[in-house]
Amino acid sequence: MRRLAAIAALSGGLLASAPTLAVELVDSVFQVTFRYAGSEEVLNDTVVPLLPDNACYTWYVRLGQATAPKTATEVLTLPVPLADWGSVATNPDDGIDISADSSVATRTFTPEPDAEGWFSHAWCVAAGDPTGDHAIAIAVDGVPLTRFDFTVVLPEDYYWPPIAQPGPRERSVDHSW
Repeated sequence: MRRLAAIAALSGGLLASAPTLAVELVDSVFQVTFRYAGSEEVLNDTVVPLLPDNACYTWYVRLGQATAPKTATEVLTLPVPLADWGSVATNPDDGIDISADSSVATRTFTPEPDAEGWFSHAWCVAAGDPTGDHAIAIAVDGVPLTRFDFTVVLPEDYYWPPIAQPGPRERSVDHSW
């Protein structure tokens, strides 16, 4: 009986000191999307054109399969305070808090990873948004996971993707010379 109690005490001590599964970041992606030349551009890039009501930026985070997150925090930091956050600053149900100096938005939410462990969030460029260096930091269950540094630039400073030109047409197609 003593041996059984000693084994139980020993295994209880081992179980109590066993490390809990940590949050594991498997992959992350930052994408920029906008309509240009009649098509939807989706780029893995860190430069965002200042195109209100057109350009958006989305971060994606993939967690390890053993990770079952309870809460996530996203912190968007702007280069200068924003004069008007719109409804983000006034809707208490959206889970977004704006800092006193209006340069940081903090969003706390319950992540819902898909079958492969991915979850994400997007922000879209709005009128009045500042240009310059921005950052989004992601944490899960209080553990910092990753940070996305990106720059918002004026349209004239953006390097636009080349527009695909139509291929040369055969003369026999439409009988033109």
